Amino acid sequence: MENHADAMLKPGLHRPSFAKDRPMEKQSIAIPHPIVRLAILFYWTLFWLFNLVDKIIGGAHFLWVGRDRFAQFQKYFDSVGLDAPGVANAALIVAGALEAFAFVCFAAALIFEWQRNRDGARRWAFFGTLLTLATFTFFSIGDHWFGDRFELLEHTLFWFISLASWTVFIRLDASGTGESNNAPQSPLALTAIVSAVLIAVTATAIFRHNTTDFHLRSDAVAAEQVGDHIYKVAFPFLGGSTVFENTLAEFKAGHPDEAIQHIYTVPKPLRLKKADALIFYIITEDRP
Repeated sequence: MENHADAMLKPGLHRPSFAKDRPMEKQSIAIPHPIVRLAILFYWTLFWLFNLVDKIIGGAHFLWVGRDRFAQFQKYFDSVGLDAPGVANAALIVAGALEAFAFVCFAAALIFEWQRNRDGARRWAFFGTLLTLATFTFFSIGDHWFGDRFELLEHTLFWFISLASWTVFIRLDASGTGESNNAPQSPLALTAIVSAVLIAVTATAIFRHNTTDFHLRSDAVAAEQVGDHIYKVAFPFLGGSTVFENTLAEFKAGHPDEAIQHIYTVPKPLRLKKADALIFYIITEDRP
């Protein structure tokens, strides 16, 4: 008489399976590595592109509320006694050159990544990351020099974000399954030409802004009447105490029959259309 174990081993009979009794494991949805790599390169390409556009356009315009970088740099150097516009121009051109090269490198890396050329994308992303770290280091030195702790915090955070994004990028490269093709590498001459054109455009915009707007550091601002004995004055970002004093002197000379009673400044949340400007109102009354 065969026992139960021998019976289970007879041909045609199989051991029972308990797979159906096991709880089903949750399946996680993984984002493909190439998409994450493309997102990293796309972000840094747009980041440096908008920084260049901000330097070329400068200030608040229709459909663009940027920051007047020339005025910002001029105020920084003026605070340490270097009020010559050429000093601010030189520093701004160096910053623009670093940003132009970083933009070209990340744009090239993005193109190679789109073509699934991993070697080319890794090489140009490495150069772009080095230039990004150099740019934020350059800015951080200036922040220490000029005592701007808020800008120092911002640039330090971007420095570490750049390093972290590069770490994620190369780790995805090592663990990814995408194949690298043998697409030709972008010639250095073309990269240098594109970067030189961007630097030239940025430098031209900086010098043009210096020629057209540097006088705003001292010129009086015309007061606009917006009500009965109420006048509005909108400062340019480059304007300082000299502009304020000249504006009041010109206003008094132009309104001899009125006496200034109060001056009110507009809260910052209400100055969205003039991103970096000061707006104040002059309240007057008739002289007796």
